[in-house]
Amino acid sequence: MKRTILRAGIAAGLTAASAGAWATPCNSVISSYEFYYLSGLYANAAGEVSKHPECFGGSPASSGVSINNTSFLLFFAITHAMLMRQADGPAAVSGLGLKGMAAGAGAGKWNVWGNLTNNNTRQSYTNAIGATTKNNADVTTVVFGADYGLSASTVLGISGAFDDGDGSGRNMAAVAGNNLTTNGYVIAPYLSMQLSKTLSFDASAGLGRGELHTSANTSSNASRWFAAANLSYNRWFDRLQFSGKASLLHGVEDHGKIKVAGVPFAGTDAKNTVDQLKIAGQVGYWMNGVMPVASLAYSNDLRRKTTQFGSPNNPIGRDGWLLGVGLNFYSLKDGVTGGVVYNRELGRGNQNQESLMANINLRF
Repeated sequence: MKRTILRAGIAAGLTAASAGAWATPCNSVISSYEFYYLSGLYANAAGEVSKHPECFGGSPASSGVSINNTSFLLFFAITHAMLMRQADGPAAVSGLGLKGMAAGAGAGKWNVWGNLTNNNTRQSYTNAIGATTKNNADVTTVVFGADYGLSASTVLGISGAFDDGDGSGRNMAAVAGNNLTTNGYVIAPYLSMQLSKTLSFDASAGLGRGELHTSANTSSNASRWFAAANLSYNRWFDRLQFSGKASLLHGVEDHGKIKVAGVPFAGTDAKNTVDQLKIAGQVGYWMNGVMPVASLAYSNDLRRKTTQFGSPNNPIGRDGWLLGVGLNFYSLKDGVTGGVVYNRELGRGNQNQESLMANINLRF
């Protein structure tokens, strides 16, 4: 009875509100979706997902953004921290007056680090009714980590990522849209091994939770997990540092049923999966403690899928290029390194993304 009254209220009471704003709030969208889903009107149900992906945690437009800003960002922060942990400058190069500057000389086995990233994502694509759907998301992610050198070549650590974001989604048939907020965390141990003077290997796996809330009193909770591995190359040529990475990542978010005013609605639970390959190269120029860097990375979503009924196939594009510029700082004598990097993604047909990242490492 309570559920019937709630649905009746949504169907009748929100019509005027949506008409006044020329937008459909998420609680009305979820109510319509369940009605179509239970009535066997699957094309209509799929249309609701396509028109209003911001209301559904299982849409590929939103799931990729969430996984990239939590699980994948955490792992990339780990690999960057491990590269900075081994920072030594062009110490072995004769004629530069830099001998004895290696960070490893006298540095302790402990390392603590932090990473702060703000990521801005904009999506625009044609939905099932031929109109344009636009999604915006701004997510701030804080990452902390601590590790210990088990030997000269092996490091074991623990890390955590905590994200907080807000965004909106709008069908271009409407002049107003739905606002949403997201937050969550992932905790992950990691292992790093120095394979040779130029090659290193990193691996990590983690678990966490996430939440999605919209301005129309809808919410969903998700469990998260990921596993990833990375092979890094690092070499000095005079003052030039060349580094490269090849990373393989697997991320999952498993959303429970969406709730409207605390009541779960049928068919709205979904499991999102992203498998990603990323290949990156970076060049830096040593300036006695300061190093400007430039990077280029290629990212390919080898697989992106969801169990969300009616969700369209990957509307944002499979692959893209990531351009980066930044400045790293080194106080090798004190075991402190840090930096600031700006990245911008290009090449995905229906998505633009940019981020600003700051990081710091302290080895003692």
